[in-house]
Amino acid sequence: MTTVFTHQELGNSIDFYNSNGFVAIKSTLDEAYLSKIKSIMLELIEVEKNAINIDNYRDYGFLLCAPHYADKYPEILDVLNNEDLLNFVEQILEKWFIVYLYSNNCIPPNGGNTKAYKPHVDTPRYIQNYHQSMVAMITMDDYTELNGATWVLPASQKIKEKPTDDYFYANAQRVIVPKGTICFFDPKVWHAAGTNFSQDWRTCLLIVFCKPWMKQRVDIPRFMSHIDKHSLSEKLKQLLGFKSQSPASFKEFYGDEKERTFTQPFV
Repeated sequence: MTTVFTHQELGNSIDFYNSNGFVAIKSTLDEAYLSKIKSIMLELIEVEKNAINIDNYRDYGFLLCAPHYADKYPEILDVLNNEDLLNFVEQILEKWFIVYLYSNNCIPPNGGNTKAYKPHVDTPRYIQNYHQSMVAMITMDDYTELNGATWVLPASQKIKEKPTDDYFYANAQRVIVPKGTICFFDPKVWHAAGTNFSQDWRTCLLIVFCKPWMKQRVDIPRFMSHIDKHSLSEKLKQLLGFKSQSPASFKEFYGDEKERTFTQPFV
């Protein structure tokens, strides 16, 4: 079983994260919410697969942009109001971070795996002693060896060269944690999804946070263009990147605050 900290153990959990490149923290998300969002995500996996409708669909089990569906399922955005989650991210990335990616990582049952089953890093760029982004994996099931618990190589965020598969699996550990755990990862740490040998999906939310000057994986505000942004709080608009969009006209650059698209503070 992986050590799971509480939010009251903030100092110890930050030290563990900085040393090992990952940490598991018991979330304050309600179990009913996690069950509801799991049901929504599994439904949307099939919706998105049918919408994309291509052969050799490599991203089965992932959503390209979960906030896209917030018009029908506003609960998707509720996790971004969790103060304990945001507080830990701020300890690492400092103030004014935004969402780089909001998806899920769900592995199908009966021997299913994903494109992430090979050892990899999420950000193949090494900047010493600098955090430009971080990953939050929120488990919606108990993570076990049977259902494909993530492999992680402790302290490998400091390794510049890819370890061999033999070295990785000889030294990595499984992230065995209960439902409702937030597993934070340094995107430079070497890790891999396991194979799900159980009869049920293994599910989690996957949210990547980054510095506000970074370009998002997809343009989240444009993916949410069908949603009335006035229904979003100022904090949610900031997190989702509505205040850090690249200008596309003179007015969007030089105009007043309502006209400019990049109003994101840096400090």
